[in-house]
Amino acid sequence: MSELSHRIEPFRALMYDTRRCGGLRSVVAPPYDLIDRELQEQLYARSPYNVVRVELNRETEPYSAAAKTLRQWREEKVMTLAAVPAFYLYTQVFDLGGRRLRRHGLIARIRVDHPQDGRILPHEKTFAGPKADRLQLLTATRANTSSIFAIYSGACAEFDEICRGLESSAPLLYVADHLGVENYIRMIDEAKQIASVQHALADRPFFIADGHHRYETARLYRERRRAEENNPSTPRPYDYTMITLTSSDDPGLAVLSFHRVLRHLKSEVLGDFAQRAARWFNVERVGTRDELRARLKQAGARTIAAVLGKPAQFFLVRPKSTEQLDQAMYELPAPTRSLDVSILHHLVLKQVLGLDEAWLKTEGNIEYTPDADVALSAAVEDDGADAVFLLNPPSLREIEEVSKAGATMPEKSTYFYPKLLTGLVINPVED
Repeated sequence: MSELSHRIEPFRALMYDTRRCGGLRSVVAPPYDLIDRELQEQLYARSPYNVVRVELNRETEPYSAAAKTLRQWREEKVMTLAAVPAFYLYTQVFDLGGRRLRRHGLIARIRVDHPQDGRILPHEKTFAGPKADRLQLLTATRANTSSIFAIYSGACAEFDEICRGLESSAPLLYVADHLGVENYIRMIDEAKQIASVQHALADRPFFIADGHHRYETARLYRERRRAEENNPSTPRPYDYTMITLTSSDDPGLAVLSFHRVLRHLKSEVLGDFAQRAARWFNVERVGTRDELRARLKQAGARTIAAVLGKPAQFFLVRPKSTEQLDQAMYELPAPTRSLDVSILHHLVLKQVLGLDEAWLKTEGNIEYTPDADVALSAAVEDDGADAVFLLNPPSLREIEEVSKAGATMPEKSTYFYPKLLTGLVINPVED
């Protein structure tokens, strides 16, 4: 029998030796999709061992360079394998909205499902470009350099008990990142604890909160490797990928929204916005940006804030009726029709502004940010954005309903805060 027999398995993590790397603060990084060119340069300058050199290498041949870098770090023992297979308790402590929050996650490796199994559920669309990029990196490095983040419904008493027992113990790794988020890693290597978690979560469905492209990449990599080995009957390490699992009941589970910043719009597109929007929406003019933010938060779901033109004009937009939404977006799965991000994408951007898919997918036309202040500042700058749309975040219940229905939201629909740091724990897929 293969040693890999469970859906969720411990693994020997590859981790930095803090005595050799110069400290974790200098070597960790945000997820790759949050790293622009400027931040990439900053991370390169921060340390010759920063994980960006593997996660988002800037060399001419980035994937082979990333693999070579990771090999060198292992040879130099800058990164070393844990002595035994383990799960890892990942705790993040952070401030949000005037509150101090704490979120727990279980880092493990999970057997990649076939799509028809329906136990690992996405909620956002994926795109060919990022999947091709991540597949080339995984193929070259044979390692999961960053974790998928997924959520299970309800509590897991076995994991909660482990959290209570370990939380007062000294962490294996600790770092406060550039946002002030405190990150703690503690090892779970007792056989009874591992077995209890494996049993408790064996049949749970998980919905992906972050890392949709990484999960699809893991599927593609698994299929390629199994074909190369003529589809072996027993599980292999490449049948698994690294995942961080969090309970939907965790009090530190915070969902934010991505706001949209639009550029390169023609002036006539914005000229009679209120008049054209009135077909589907109640449109209200608002006096200031501060009032706009306050009113959006107060209004809650099914309200979109719009900042348009120069000088900036501020609007609140609310659908006139659910029936009208259903008629206007009849082609969408029912759970997605009432989502703010769907209303924005399919009605405001496409119908009211007349933007087609080609424009929406053209690089540079839309920027995404979870920071409303950043978005609003872009709108009121003299040479700034042509339009900004602010959204309230979807509820966890709405995201679960979309996932369970097998539907997906538009890209950049959710921002689970804080992001998981890259570089704390790496899963060598082929070791």
